[in-house]
Amino acid sequence: MKFKESEKTEFKKSTAELNQALVDLCAFANSDTGTVYFGISDRGEIVGQLISDDTLKRVSTTILSSIEPRLYPNVYVEKIDGRDILVVEVKNSPEKPYFYKGKAYKRIGTTNAYLSRYEIEKYLYERENSAYRFDKTIIKKYKDKIAIKTLRWFLKQAKEERNLPVDTTENKNIILSKLGLFTQDKLNFAGFMAFGREIQRYFPDTIVKCALFEGIDKTGKILDHIEIKDNIFNQIDYAENFILRNIRKSAWINPQTGRREEQYELPYLAIREAIANAVAHRDYRIPSHIDVAIFDDRVEVWSPGGLPLGITMKDLFKKHISVLRNPAIAEVLFLAGYIERWGTGIDKMNRLMQEQGLVIPEYKEISGNFVVIFKRKKIRTSEQVGEQVVPSWDQVGTKLGLSWDEVERLLSFCSKEQAISNIQRQFKWTNRTKFRNKYISPLLQDGLLKMTIPDKPQSSKQRYVITEKGKQVLETG
Repeated sequence: MKFKESEKTEFKKSTAELNQALVDLCAFANSDTGTVYFGISDRGEIVGQLISDDTLKRVSTTILSSIEPRLYPNVYVEKIDGRDILVVEVKNSPEKPYFYKGKAYKRIGTTNAYLSRYEIEKYLYERENSAYRFDKTIIKKYKDKIAIKTLRWFLKQAKEERNLPVDTTENKNIILSKLGLFTQDKLNFAGFMAFGREIQRYFPDTIVKCALFEGIDKTGKILDHIEIKDNIFNQIDYAENFILRNIRKSAWINPQTGRREEQYELPYLAIREAIANAVAHRDYRIPSHIDVAIFDDRVEVWSPGGLPLGITMKDLFKKHISVLRNPAIAEVLFLAGYIERWGTGIDKMNRLMQEQGLVIPEYKEISGNFVVIFKRKKIRTSEQVGEQVVPSWDQVGTKLGLSWDEVERLLSFCSKEQAISNIQRQFKWTNRTKFRNKYISPLLQDGLLKMTIPDKPQSSKQRYVITEKGKQVLETG
């Protein structure tokens, strides 16, 4: 089989031609979309390419360090006619114009040409003008410093997840500028949502509200709730944890390995995708919040703003150009590993649900909101809320495989409200982060522990106490 190059497709026989491919990628970035295939000759013959982890890292790092502003393509391996092909895909690049060795290119047919001065100036104007990009708006009233700890964590994540070549010794403003989080040398909205302090003091509607309802609508009793007032990373993490602690989870012993295995009733990666997409793509100009609602028969994630202009509900179920409402925010979440390639979220959620034998989510536009609905399986009457079988340790378990002795000891100690420092001393742990990850977070997710101040997870007055579910587990062992 032979393929042909086009306005959106370029072939390279191998990664030995990577330098030439950089011009093509720059041109694709300035022309909205395009893909370079390594392992296909310029005549369209499939020759294949030897691809290792080092190859993927080298290609990613070369692209990141060669094109300005930084370009974050999707780099992955695809089999064509039984041979490995390295694919580098550019979609809806948000920071036009892009330059390679000081020159800006565009794609015309199967060749590349220079952008005109007018085109460069037009792109620069649109890139810096908040009328085109709200996430590029300067936060003039914000005078506080950025959250350095969060920035350090992000840079570490971006290096691990995307091999981002950042010199951490550089001035923080230079780093943020390279990430597209400065506009005219000042922190913009995207940078503020990621690394600002007291974010909701300036933008009170940028919160995530989560609630567990009894029954199948919001007239039911609220059994659990939390308002997440934090940066975009913690909004995703805390909302995901809220859902996981309030849905069912099964556990069993694998007869082949003898190890304990677990599965939530809904795929946690699909849940994370829905929440991350809501945070990344909501319309922040609308005075409303992201809403997560759990009912007996479903889980809903509401995102203000509906679909971006140019995308319809029908487009979601076929190949379409990804229109990013907040490209800079989406890019930050991509680098930190919260979202994957542009335009793949719906497919990913559908696939994860089907792999677990569940119906795919429903997607709706309701009153200016985009809504994702995960259907929950019906359970036997003896398992319904109000007639629930008392959970045992084998039914509940924990994500990190804690022993029963450890869980019993910690839950018993937290029969009264306890600060994490007291719990640490009881277990003789000195590293708080590792202790929290190993013990506290899994028990919060399982609903065996709860926070006394759930809407301020990092409060210095935060305490932890056993839940009713935790008491039942202690009683039954």
